[in-house]
Amino acid sequence: MNIKERIQTVLQKLKLLDKAKANQLTDEEWKQIVDSYKKEYQSTLQEDLAADMAAQAAAVAAPITQEQMNQVQGILDSIVNPAQNANTSDEEGTSSAPAQATGEGMVQLAQAVQGLISTMENRANEDRPIQTVTATTATFTGPADRAKFLFGIENPMFSMSERWNQITINPAAAAGLGSWDEETEGVAFRKQAVAFSRSLQKRYAYLHANGMLDAKRLAAGEFGTNYEGVNTAGVGDQYVVLRQDALIARVLAKRDLTQYFPVRYGIQDHDLVFNAFFSEVSQAYQQGEIWKGDMKLENEMGHVDDAMIKLKFGPMKELERMYIGYLNKEGSDPIKWNMIEFCILNSLETAQVEQNKRRMRGIYVKPETGVAGSYLNASTGIIYTLLRYVHEFKILPHDDSAYRGYTDADMLDAVQDFVSDIITSCTEDMDIDNHVLYLNKTHQPWWIKNVRAKYGKDIDFTGPDSYKNIVPDTNVRIVWLPYLGQLPLMFMDIPGNLQFLEYIPGEMMSVKVKEDMELLKAWSTWKEGCAASFTGRRFDSLDKLKANNYEWQQIFMNKPAVDMAADATTVDASKGFWQITAANTAAKAITDITNAKAGVAYIIECGATDNATTIAKADKFADITEAYTPTKVGDYIMVILNSKGNFLELERQVGGVRKVNAALQPNIPGVR
Repeated sequence: MNIKERIQTVLQKLKLLDKAKANQLTDEEWKQIVDSYKKEYQSTLQEDLAADMAAQAAAVAAPITQEQMNQVQGILDSIVNPAQNANTSDEEGTSSAPAQATGEGMVQLAQAVQGLISTMENRANEDRPIQTVTATTATFTGPADRAKFLFGIENPMFSMSERWNQITINPAAAAGLGSWDEETEGVAFRKQAVAFSRSLQKRYAYLHANGMLDAKRLAAGEFGTNYEGVNTAGVGDQYVVLRQDALIARVLAKRDLTQYFPVRYGIQDHDLVFNAFFSEVSQAYQQGEIWKGDMKLENEMGHVDDAMIKLKFGPMKELERMYIGYLNKEGSDPIKWNMIEFCILNSLETAQVEQNKRRMRGIYVKPETGVAGSYLNASTGIIYTLLRYVHEFKILPHDDSAYRGYTDADMLDAVQDFVSDIITSCTEDMDIDNHVLYLNKTHQPWWIKNVRAKYGKDIDFTGPDSYKNIVPDTNVRIVWLPYLGQLPLMFMDIPGNLQFLEYIPGEMMSVKVKEDMELLKAWSTWKEGCAASFTGRRFDSLDKLKANNYEWQQIFMNKPAVDMAADATTVDASKGFWQITAANTAAKAITDITNAKAGVAYIIECGATDNATTIAKADKFADITEAYTPTKVGDYIMVILNSKGNFLELERQVGGVRKVNAALQPNIPGVR
């Protein structure tokens, strides 16, 4: 929000906008404006007005004099504290009273403010895009001389002697400043970037230790008076800390998946969650030691994998070009970041968005030595965790052609059939009252269209209990999940059962920075994973799992797989990551997976043993452990694309026996 918008807001609140436009404000009304401005924005109108005048002057290469700034500040001071400023003098006896709020001085002030508000007349407010962080009552600008420090923040990183801060005020100044001097400007930039990054790490640690890591409260400046960690953070300025809090809030605001699945910390490797199953214990009374009942403990295990960020900033001329582009296009951003903050913020935002996607679609794969891997392979997320439970015979999917997949024409029917089958499979000792249904948010428009077609075009979808959030004719609540692409995944679970796992809170954001010649190297390492606390009873074969018939099962899911055509020799990955072979007229072998994407694990499952589809250890599949020949319906092989364009084997099941490739999946429970 710029100075014009701030003044307009204050004038509107005081109902003085019309009088200001007419230049009819009294001394008392001016005092109300100044007091209200300071209360609203935690900064003085004098400072902000002077800074705006300086910025405008810099843009036209005509610097405003300090005398002119002092005159405006003095006029406003005389309005706020007329008695205090009436007869002040310095030690030498010379008068230091500022210009008075009457006569010529008052006219000058009125003209200055009149120039700011004149453009408001007969003009609607500009449309603004949705902002990630809203303006707050906390001030992110300081009281220092803005001719010397950017945003009035008295800190070396904001010194106006530095090139990057001069460009923040006036992007056009870059042309006049010439090329970067790596020996002076480059060194200064990297030194301040390293110092800021270290203080940011310590500030994050302080916020976590004191229970202050809440994105909304941070963005609102709620912790703006909590500076107990400032000295230990090595910051030295409360306004830098406020801006660090806002930066952290901006990154945390992108952690949208954690609103659906909680995060459990303290997991350094594997984690055991014990589940107890009790047999019948009650019976009719009779005399004597007639005992009945037992308890069986079965643990569920979660694990974390090691992930990292390693990146290089630079050279400086490239950073400057990107930063100037940011200044020119992000006019609605309520906080302007200097170049160092800009680099760190955008890196962490990118990492956070990647983690969000990975938490849904990721699968850990041990990286190829010396080769940068896909962000999806840094850890395992919801989808492949559910598939692991299926392959471990802990979850029996509800598999029906009616809801393996769906289109924009039959999504509603597919979902209702799925929910109906789950309800039908519940025994007398089970209930799903606390379960919710997770669906693909991308397909929400299909859902709405289907509901309108079936239940009436005037259906209201705005309330929390509307058909957008409730499966019609049931009490089953819907949670719409992002990052699923076109996958027709449906599953039901109790909220909080599926969890994201981490070791140390904010470990990913603890970016370390080091300068190396003309470059900045930044890196961080952390641990993350995904697991359920409770899945159900454990079985050692698919036949036993089916015989259990969903008794004690916690998570219910469909099988979002695609049926391949008979006699197919290639798999089209664009149709789905999980494909099931059909009965062939003659022996057939898969030779390729077309349209395969990096980071995605593909499953080829045996759907029929008549001339079962095989895979030879050759060509695109030359790097799998051995040739794949299924012998039982349900056997499968899971592969992933490597950097050379070949497929690596992650795991397989032959004859109903599962085998994980420990070289690529070393941390999966049961492998070690």
